[in-house]
Amino acid sequence: MRIASIFVVAFLAALLSSMSGAGAGIILFPSLLWMGFPYPLVAAISSVNSACWVLPASRNYLKGRQVNWMLVIGYSALGLIGCYLGVLLVVHVNQRKLELCVGALIMFLVVYAYIRKGFGEKRREPASVMGRTVGYLASLPLGFYETVFGSGNGILFSTLTVHAEGFEFREALGHYYLVSFSWGFYAAILLAEKGYYDIPVMATAAAGSVLGGYLGSLYARGKGNRFLKLLALIIGGFLGIKMVMGW
Repeated sequence: MRIASIFVVAFLAALLSSMSGAGAGIILFPSLLWMGFPYPLVAAISSVNSACWVLPASRNYLKGRQVNWMLVIGYSALGLIGCYLGVLLVVHVNQRKLELCVGALIMFLVVYAYIRKGFGEKRREPASVMGRTVGYLASLPLGFYETVFGSGNGILFSTLTVHAEGFEFREALGHYYLVSFSWGFYAAILLAEKGYYDIPVMATAAAGSVLGGYLGSLYARGKGNRFLKLLALIIGGFLGIKMVMGW
């Protein structure tokens, strides 16, 4: 029953995250902690999942579109520094303070995306060099947060790159999943080296997440950018309020 529960939880977490960028951690972390897994192991399981389901999800979103490999490499490399710091501090970070800060930021970005008519629904010109540079630098704290918790990181990344790179929401999510692959893979290795791994549990969670991530992204791709934006705003708003209120 426990193995079946882990599969279902991982499936639902990836299904939801692949359609909105809300982050599988919103379901995965509280569920696995409730099952009795220690926090560092939950972070390791989440990292393994992130290295598995994001590639099929990215393929679904970017199929037939040009991939900005310079952005993928740049964001990945800087974010890996944040991942390393996140692994070092995963057992020391004050989760409540982190949730407050990120929750408030997500709520701000949800409001920003809502009041900007057509935001992320069609491609547009990228921001200035300064704006794009800020986007690249932001990948460092995004990589850190991805390791520690990660909920809402896809929304943060998508809003950032829609503004800085002129992406549509579908493109933004597709690039985020490509970037987060390296973050999840690297964090999983670092956490495993510290002894945080459980192969049967990780394999079960990875299988569930791959299925959920593939089906969720396939469905959302067919619905289009307006659906993706609406879903991101609804789930992002709920997630932001949840994190700020501490529910």
